[in-house]
Amino acid sequence: MILLLSGTSEGRVLGARLGAAGLAFVASVTTPEARTLFAGINPAPEVLVTRFSGDSLDEFLRERQVCAILDATHPFAHRISAKAMQAAARANIVYVRYERPTSALSAQSDEIIVVPEIEAAARVCLQRGTRIFLTTGAKTLPTFREVIARKLVMARILPTVASLTQALEVGLTPAQILALRGPFSQALECAILREYRFDLLVTKESGAAGGLETKLAAAAEVQVPAVVVGRPQVQYPNLCHDLEQAVSTVMALMGKGVSYG
Repeated sequence: MILLLSGTSEGRVLGARLGAAGLAFVASVTTPEARTLFAGINPAPEVLVTRFSGDSLDEFLRERQVCAILDATHPFAHRISAKAMQAAARANIVYVRYERPTSALSAQSDEIIVVPEIEAAARVCLQRGTRIFLTTGAKTLPTFREVIARKLVMARILPTVASLTQALEVGLTPAQILALRGPFSQALECAILREYRFDLLVTKESGAAGGLETKLAAAAEVQVPAVVVGRPQVQYPNLCHDLEQAVSTVMALMGKGVSYG
């Protein structure tokens, strides 16, 4: 049994390819909405909605006799990845990390400010920009409390109760919230930047699959500077940036009896 840690669009593709290879797996996601990622896969996989703690993950691996973890969580979900690596090491099982490729930021525009963490992005917002468009996710909004208090800020978040609650709790009004689920076209991104007259875009280095390149292309077209939060620096064992490679790596390590790393 393979545990597929998912929640991104690539998780569905990996699940379909594991199934096609005849490999039994159970997928885990953290929200009920993410369950729909696996709709239409035949045979239908088991999909758990859960947030593993270290202890609960250990117990799950043991009870379900999991022999490999394929981690396809979001590039910024580094805490669950750390738990998964540690649990795999304790259980002496295979751990493989799929992470979507990064984007070549230097080729996009001269008006891109790359920062190492979300706190640094908030500091940039305090120094420049008067109409700021946050697209870093609802969980990051508390970091921007001071920015929200001092400047005109709008945030694009997922249209979920949890995300809306988080946005309202940091002081955003309904008029400052765009609750939309991507992917978005470049035309729409440009239209939003123009309509609200934003002069600073804040986003994450989530790769092309996360819409980064489309957002940056739109910002360049509209001539809006962009702040990009770089990915957490994590040393992953068995790191793959290609979907086929991730599945073949899992199969190879399982076949060789290789455990961790």
